[in-house]
Amino acid sequence: MSSKLYIQNRIYNVNDRLIALDLYERIIDWIDKGLLADMKEPYLPFKSTNNTSVGQEAGIFEMDVQALADCSGVVGYFDGWTYDPGCGFEIGCGYAWGYPVNIISTDIFTSSMGDSQDFYHASRLVEHISNFAAVSDLNQEITDYRQRNMDVLERALTVFKNNLIHDFGMPRPAPVPIQSLPVEYDYYLDPNFKYTESGQMLLEKIKSAIQAAGKTCVTGDNQGDIEEDIDRLRKSGQAILLFDAAEPNIDSAVLGGIAYGIGRKPIVYSSNKQRIHMSGRFVCQLNSMNCYSSEKVVESLEELVRVIGE
Repeated sequence: MSSKLYIQNRIYNVNDRLIALDLYERIIDWIDKGLLADMKEPYLPFKSTNNTSVGQEAGIFEMDVQALADCSGVVGYFDGWTYDPGCGFEIGCGYAWGYPVNIISTDIFTSSMGDSQDFYHASRLVEHISNFAAVSDLNQEITDYRQRNMDVLERALTVFKNNLIHDFGMPRPAPVPIQSLPVEYDYYLDPNFKYTESGQMLLEKIKSAIQAAGKTCVTGDNQGDIEEDIDRLRKSGQAILLFDAAEPNIDSAVLGGIAYGIGRKPIVYSSNKQRIHMSGRFVCQLNSMNCYSSEKVVESLEELVRVIGE
C-alpha cells in the first residue's frame, strides 16, 4: 500500500474531468512543496490509466478497486443536487479500510431526510465519516462575478488543504480497517426504504419475507447515531440496499462500500428499468462499482423473496 490519494469524482463529462484534474494538479503542487509527507502521485480514474478502454464493466470495477487498495486516503468533490453512487462506494470502502476521507463541497443546497430538521450538504452519514470542507457563501463585496465564485472555490480548497495536511502532513501508520462483528442479524435493511410511501410498503414486505424464512433483520437509521448504525451493519450477515433510481440516495452507495470493505457483500435491489449506454461500449443498469461490489443484484420483489428463502 502506497502513501497515495484516490481521487473520487464524477468523470463522465468534460467539466467534471477538468475539475478533477485541477484537484489532481493542486495535490501534486502540495506534494512538491513538501506539505504532504512521503506522498506519491494521486490516482485519478481515466487519467492514471491513460483512459484505458476496458471492454467490460467488471474490468473497470477490478481496476479501480485495486487502485483504491493501493492508496491510503480518499479525496474529491461532492457537489450537485445528486451524487455519483460510484463515488459513494469509494468513500464508503475507503472508510471501511481505515482511510481518512476528505471531501470538498461548494454546493448552496442542503437537504434533510425523513422527519429530521437537520440539513446536510451531502448526508449525515457522509459528513460523519469524512472531513467535509463545505464553503458556499458568496462574498458580495467582490464585484466581479467570476472572481466572486473563484473566491468560494479557493476558500473551500484552503480548508480542504489544511485538512489534508492534518491527516498527511506527517508520516502516518498503516490504516486500521474496521472489522465485521459477530452476526446478530441475518440482514441489515437500507434506511432509505423508509423515506417514500412505496419504499415503506416494500420494506414491510421484505421484513415479512425475512420473518417467514425464519431469519432476522434490523433496519438502518441514518438520521440517528451514525456509529451505532455502522455497528448494526457490522453485526449483520448481509445488507439489502435500495438502488431504485439512476442515482440512488448517496447513503445506499456509501453503505454498500462499507459492507464490501468489511467483507460482507450486499444484496442490491433495483427494479429500475433505466439503462445507461456508456461510451458505446456497454449498457449498464447500475454504476459498475455498485453492481460488481454486490453479492447479487435482484430486479424484483419476487426475486428478492426467493433469495431470502434460500
